[in-house]
Amino acid sequence: MKIRKIVQLVFFLLILSVSIGHSLDEAGIKVPLISTASLHAVCPFGGVVSIYEFFVSGSYVKKIHESSFILMFVVFALAILLGPVFCGWICPFGTFQEWVSSLGKKIFKKRFNTFIPYKVDKYLRFTRYILLVLVLVKTAQSAQLMFANIDPYYALFNIWSDEVAITAYIILAITIILSLFVERPFCKYACPYGALLGITNTFKIFKIRRNKSTCIDCKLCDKKCPMNIPLSNVEVSRNHQCISCLECTSEYSCPKSGTLNMSFKNVVIKAKAVAPVIVVLFVLGVGGTMALNIWNTETTKIPRKYDKGEFAGEFDPADIRGSYALADIESSFNVPVQDLVDAFGLKDIKYPEEFQIKSLEEMYGNLPDGVEIGTDSVRYFVSLYTGLPYTPSESIHLLRPAFRLLKDRVSDETREYIQGILVDKPEGELGTTEIIEHEVSNSVQIKGKTTFKEVFAMGITEEELLKILGSLPKNLNMSVRDYCFEIGVEFSVVKDAFSE
Repeated sequence: MKIRKIVQLVFFLLILSVSIGHSLDEAGIKVPLISTASLHAVCPFGGVVSIYEFFVSGSYVKKIHESSFILMFVVFALAILLGPVFCGWICPFGTFQEWVSSLGKKIFKKRFNTFIPYKVDKYLRFTRYILLVLVLVKTAQSAQLMFANIDPYYALFNIWSDEVAITAYIILAITIILSLFVERPFCKYACPYGALLGITNTFKIFKIRRNKSTCIDCKLCDKKCPMNIPLSNVEVSRNHQCISCLECTSEYSCPKSGTLNMSFKNVVIKAKAVAPVIVVLFVLGVGGTMALNIWNTETTKIPRKYDKGEFAGEFDPADIRGSYALADIESSFNVPVQDLVDAFGLKDIKYPEEFQIKSLEEMYGNLPDGVEIGTDSVRYFVSLYTGLPYTPSESIHLLRPAFRLLKDRVSDETREYIQGILVDKPEGELGTTEIIEHEVSNSVQIKGKTTFKEVFAMGITEEELLKILGSLPKNLNMSVRDYCFEIGVEFSVVKDAFSE
């Protein structure tokens, strides 16, 4: 079916370009017209696993963004209308399995896709529902993407990355091997999102219908169905495995015209009409939310909230992440940036509101074994400062200046505990100022999203910047990469100049 193959190829290349664009962006390279979003940001299943978290705390599961929610609604709208067309027409991992299976068809010919007896196969199909429940429950409990470590789709499109768990690569390899014997094995037996979308086959508006009066019982529809659904003995297919690919219909496989079609009452929808429906819904969903400034593929620095107990509705310090800047913490927890600066020895930072707390671990990396100042220290400090509950790790420590800010805010018992975990800012080691000077004197690491404010914070002067760039932007929050693109200068050349 040419139109479906074209749509599949377009979406495969689109996701591939997004993944490459994100990787290049992380390396500080900007390619015009290519998105820098992460794969998680453009995955509709991320919206599904975030539903619980969104309703109990108003935030999303880590690495999930508004864009995932929007795509979730677009795909659900398609599924209610036409069924799981996302699986049969859009999903790049489903497409990849089909491409591998095309080799299996050449090797095994008629035996392909028939190795597992239907009596066994029909029960194996429900394993994906078990996986769906496990993923939803575990994600709700942890507020983290529990499926990512076993996701072969993520492994396929990040095969050049060091962020993929070995388990995901193993499952990808197994899927590739099985695809030589079985059509879409991951879709049939393991895909949790396919399981969820498959439920819509029971109530979708346009269903696969067979006209008994014109059917010649050739069973060609059964043979052509990639999901091994027995269509020759039903009048209306509501099978949860249908991917709405239309390969079985009179338009492509059934030899009798008008015998097997996707229809609603007397209205038949053909493959050439499915593609425009997909395009229209995606344009309305994505384009419309972009116009309304709702579409977002970047992390929103809003921590989750407690969902029960005395502090229900309050932001949870445990969800403070390393990527948070001091200004983000002030915004959510009302802890002044200046108090955070004093507590963590950041007085020499030029733009402290931009300082990301994950940098503390590098700054204080030379402390004795078992002593750590990092993200967990910030979480504990914020919990003590605000009176919000948080259980720190055993290795938690705070710098001595933090005690002055906390002593009047905590109980005698807690005050005594804090005094036992205080450490001095190391003398003769690389403190905040020395780290900045050390990085500048050896190699300034400019990344894709480094802003001019951050560059100045590294100790680079305006004169040095002018020598490299020839001019400076009016907005210091602009990234160096974007400004290079604006003035027509190759970012990689500028990056090398900084390093030198």
